[in-house]
Amino acid sequence: MPLEFLVPAFLAGVAAVVIPVVLHLTRKQRARVVDFPSLLFLEQVPFQEESRRRIQHWFLLLLRALAVALLAVAFARPFFRGAAEGITPASGPREVVLLLDRSWSMEYQGNWEKAKEEARKVVQGLGPLDRGSLILFAREAVVAVRSSADRNQLLAALDEADLSAEGTVYGPALKLAQSILEDSDLGGRELVLIGDLQRRGWRGDEGIRLPAGTVVQPVPLATPPSANRAVADVQLIRTEADGGIRAAPVARITRVRGEGEESAVAVLEVDGKEVQRRTVNLPAEGAVAVSFEPVPVREGGLPGVVRLLAPDGLPTDDRRFFVLKSGGGVGVLVVGGAEGRGGSAFFLREALAVAGGGVFRVTLRPGHLSLAGALEGVDVVVLLDRPVLDAAEAAALRSFVEAGGGLLVATGEDFRWPETGEEVLGGRLAAPPEGRGASETRVGHVETAHPVFGFLRGFRGPGFSQALFLRRREFAPAARSGAQVLARYEDGLPALAENPLGKGRVLIWTSTLDTFWNDLARQVVYVPFVQELIRYASGLALGENLALEPGQVVDLGDRAVSFSLGLEEVVRGLLEGKSLVVVGPSGETQRLDGGDARPFVRLGREGIYQVRTAGGGGGPRAYVAVNVDLGEAELTPLDPAEVVAVLSAQADEGDRAGGGGGGGAGPRPATEEKRQSLWRYLLLAAALVLGVETVVAGRVSGFGGRRTLHA
Repeated sequence: MPLEFLVPAFLAGVAAVVIPVVLHLTRKQRARVVDFPSLLFLEQVPFQEESRRRIQHWFLLLLRALAVALLAVAFARPFFRGAAEGITPASGPREVVLLLDRSWSMEYQGNWEKAKEEARKVVQGLGPLDRGSLILFAREAVVAVRSSADRNQLLAALDEADLSAEGTVYGPALKLAQSILEDSDLGGRELVLIGDLQRRGWRGDEGIRLPAGTVVQPVPLATPPSANRAVADVQLIRTEADGGIRAAPVARITRVRGEGEESAVAVLEVDGKEVQRRTVNLPAEGAVAVSFEPVPVREGGLPGVVRLLAPDGLPTDDRRFFVLKSGGGVGVLVVGGAEGRGGSAFFLREALAVAGGGVFRVTLRPGHLSLAGALEGVDVVVLLDRPVLDAAEAAALRSFVEAGGGLLVATGEDFRWPETGEEVLGGRLAAPPEGRGASETRVGHVETAHPVFGFLRGFRGPGFSQALFLRRREFAPAARSGAQVLARYEDGLPALAENPLGKGRVLIWTSTLDTFWNDLARQVVYVPFVQELIRYASGLALGENLALEPGQVVDLGDRAVSFSLGLEEVVRGLLEGKSLVVVGPSGETQRLDGGDARPFVRLGREGIYQVRTAGGGGGPRAYVAVNVDLGEAELTPLDPAEVVAVLSAQADEGDRAGGGGGGGAGPRPATEEKRQSLWRYLLLAAALVLGVETVVAGRVSGFGGRRTLHA
């Protein structure tokens, strides 16, 4: 237990002990005046005052020097490093931090009530000098009670605690616990973790550094495996009939850990009313698609849900919320290319149709037709080897992109652009190559950090390495343009380039999107690649916002977010200074004023959220569906011994590291010094020494001084 100092610079004050020494050696003796009636019979002796050369009162000198030294050391804030090692809860008052898992998986077989009962036992076991903290956690962590000796306060917080709709993440809760334990000045420290200990929420490298000597006590709740059913997804198949839009929901129902086949009833509810039900046979392990008849939809959408009757042990995932929308999605205008089977327009259309759910609204337009009047309601224009663009069409496309639209150019044998094209494309496109097979190559490099290729980071497959390119056009980015190359062939020539133009962007693919110049369309990477090209060109991040979970915070001021959620018309009112009201599944409301810099909405629970103009009336309204994370139903538990071993090892590692600051390496010096508070005792000792010095100095000053007699 080495002695350390929190502010060692104050130790320089110890040098002040020389002051009493100097005073004792140099202070001149004071003469004591004594009144006397007459000097007639006294001999006159000349008085001479001289400096002392010897120390006469050693005890007084030591008291003064000791007082100065104690003050200097107290201000330096001393503490013993590692003094808390070996402390157990039985050695004195304890700081007990209780972590209570309230993720929605805790509803399984009554685990939530069991967990609260275990927590009450911990609170009731606190001693009169102990302090307790209660942290409720799921994906986020909240301190319900912090470091309180009032057991009634802790029990009241437990009674008020309720389940969350979020999944399990241990990191934030453990960070809060670390902070509370480090700030405690009690000797004993204990961390109690109560929950189903799901492995999916545990990484083991959360960077937690508990103070040395902390006792870790997991309280696992039994989760015997049993069958679980879930409505995993709902896709909408839109059709146009009788002048209106109809949508047919297709639900995917899963079952795990079952024994034998089981029958289930799925119910479709639209706008709060049951409209259809289906009986389906579920396998022991697997998924089944359940199709419902098309239902009419209206402008702004209709809230819907597919639920299973007779809920199982995890009822939260037995339903899936969705919104029936009449429109939405990215408007894609495909110009040129053969529409028949095998043509470039055919491959592109089929790749976008795989997304389903109306994510892409594709319109095909033959290459010989003019673009005049065809750009209304379009987000992305795709030119598939369009033979000729006249000056008027080129100008219209340029204005379209500068206003925020996207342009994807897939070159080929016949693609041409007017002379002004270099500024739009951001570079010069060379003439088509001569001969087939003269320059066989593959894509050798892609910028995986770019959003277009972000899907490759989790992609299972060969990527672009299997695609063979027989022909391509050479593209040379202009020096003064903002064009950048996103992918290159093995010989270094550009395969895909991007040129920002105004508020929009232009993407140049130097080969074709069919099987004439390459076989990319026959590779598994083709579909996600084409979809991400269109998404990125549109400037609308659809894939990130279509699936919302409880706990998320949504920025309605983000155009990509409001577009992907079908809220553009409603949110437009904010830009006009109007206020919006967001009504949650339980009727709770959030108000957004038109003057808000960033209109953030927190999604607390699963269900349907309604967004409408404040004040009612006939203003627009829209709906947003929020569903729980289905991964939370994976109940594989951690070994409690693993939790204890990991957290205890991290505490020991932090202690050995010497606690250098906020990175989480064991108890910080400030924390250990605060816990020991040795400076208080040093100041008290200094005060006592100064008191003794006052008494001694008074006695010394009363004797031995020279006397001066006055008549």
